[in-house]
Amino acid sequence: MNKRVVISVVVLGAVLVAGGGYAMKRARTEAPAAAAATAPVAAAPRSLEIAASDLVAIAPREVRSTLPLTGQLRPANQSVVRAKVAGEIVEMRVKEGQAVQAGELLARIDPADYKARVDEKAGALEASKAQFEYNEKTRRNNEELMRKNFISKNAYDNFLNSASVSQAQVKTAEAQLVQARKALDDTLVKAPIAGVVSERAMQVGDKAAIDSKLISIVDLTRMEIEAAVPAADIPAVAIGQEVRFTVEGFGDKAFTGSIARINPAAAAGSRSLIVYIEVANKEGLLKGGMFAKGGLTLDRRASVLAVPVSALREEAGQAVVYRIEAGKLLRTPVKTGVRNAEEGWVEITEGLPQGAQVVKANLGDLKSDVPVTVVQK
Repeated sequence: MNKRVVISVVVLGAVLVAGGGYAMKRARTEAPAAAAATAPVAAAPRSLEIAASDLVAIAPREVRSTLPLTGQLRPANQSVVRAKVAGEIVEMRVKEGQAVQAGELLARIDPADYKARVDEKAGALEASKAQFEYNEKTRRNNEELMRKNFISKNAYDNFLNSASVSQAQVKTAEAQLVQARKALDDTLVKAPIAGVVSERAMQVGDKAAIDSKLISIVDLTRMEIEAAVPAADIPAVAIGQEVRFTVEGFGDKAFTGSIARINPAAAAGSRSLIVYIEVANKEGLLKGGMFAKGGLTLDRRASVLAVPVSALREEAGQAVVYRIEAGKLLRTPVKTGVRNAEEGWVEITEGLPQGAQVVKANLGDLKSDVPVTVVQK
């Protein structure tokens, strides 16, 4: 090999070595950049949309501790009007649902026989009085004769006895006339109480016997609820305690009553005692047979911060709520006080400021520090 060829080979080798080094250096510098370009980017927290109706602003309110009670409503005062005399119903003036006043005429029983009896007894009384006057006059005349010894004492006693018998007969006739007049008055059937007719058991033309049921009247101005209370809870119950309740058909409308009486003995076959709750019903909204559900107030907290029971969660043995602060969801541990499951509120003694926006709906698994968007719906 000549000298020129050797030099060319050496130069070519040097060029290749230099080129390879440059390529390796470029590969080392470009690899991190390519890796950085293809590496995944960490996702930003996803915003949670919450409807405004799913939030509640914490404000002072009253929270009561209650004993649950349920029962049926019934009129506290009701009356069954029965026939006091027998006879045919000749007039029926009222129908079911009609309001009546105490003393109002409801029906009439045929009075013909009773008028005749009154006339008969009145005539008998007049005859008895006339006989008594005659016998009494005779007694007085013979009393004077006895004093003058014109008749014996025994003869006078006979006249005295006749006068006494006549006087007794007058009293008997008077009593019989009173009874006859009362029977005639009883043909007029009148309302014993003010209220509403709930049943009309007879119609015109029906034959009523003595004590037959004619009409039922209920007074709806005062109602009662009979509720069973477990014997273990009776020590906490007292006359006059307030009861709040709702009634089927009235939605969330609240009614109030108070404990009027407590049965002293447990109901047969149970370990419960019956309490009687008196309810004012001047507007007549409540009717007999309606079902009431509520609670007896055992303790009351006025003007305390409270949250709906649905807003309270238990996580790791701790009571927490989720509230919105600075546009984010914040997990907030709290301490609770009086709870009212019937009305759905629980007192918060620590952990929440007044005005805090708290999630009250069950929105599933919530996470703290998640951005929140409140949606008006």
